Amino acid sequence: MITRTPHNFHSRLRGVTFVEMIVTIAIVSIVMIGSSIFFVRMWRLHGFTIETAIASMTAQRGVSEAVESIRRARTAQDGSLPIAVAEEHHFAFYEDVDYDGKVERVRYFVENGRFRRGVTKPVIASNGVVTYPAADDTVRDVANYIVNETANMPTFTYYGADDKAFAYDDLATSRLPANAPLGMIRMVKVLLYVNPDAVRAPNHVRIQSFAVIRNLAIYDNAQP
Repeated sequence: MITRTPHNFHSRLRGVTFVEMIVTIAIVSIVMIGSSIFFVRMWRLHGFTIETAIASMTAQRGVSEAVESIRRARTAQDGSLPIAVAEEHHFAFYEDVDYDGKVERVRYFVENGRFRRGVTKPVIASNGVVTYPAADDTVRDVANYIVNETANMPTFTYYGADDKAFAYDDLATSRLPANAPLGMIRMVKVLLYVNPDAVRAPNHVRIQSFAVIRNLAIYDNAQP
């Protein structure tokens, strides 16, 4: 007895054609490439976000450190005024950094995208003359990725009056011009703009705080 195999059974058993295989491979390849690009972009975005967060936290600590230091400004070891330099990106003053009774010269400044701190210890000669040699300035980085200079934004802004009864209910009226005498300064605003990659993220992270110099002003609060 001869058994005939139905025609449609052979149709179900036939293999995948070359064209179908090529199409399948193409579809899988497109999906894999798209997924790879997506994951790479997500990874880069995630890395940039983390980098920005770390840079911002570091800058925040740096601003807090600077503000606390500026608040303690006092007369220099040689009798000079508490404030030595007051520029847009450079502020120098005197403070007893290590509480040893000797007043150091401290400066904060922005240089090449870095917020930096320099400390110079006083040198007291045998005749009692006190100097602060610039060559002895010990500098360290406080924060990186600072774009104040390229963004044309001042790192330091100064407020004050010509007497110790300094009122700053309106910061706009108490802001000092660039050529104001150092003796008028009562308060300093420290402002940092942080951006690890200004090309990828044009919006900078803004960090600021106010420091009232306790030995020069009778108040110790500020409106942001």
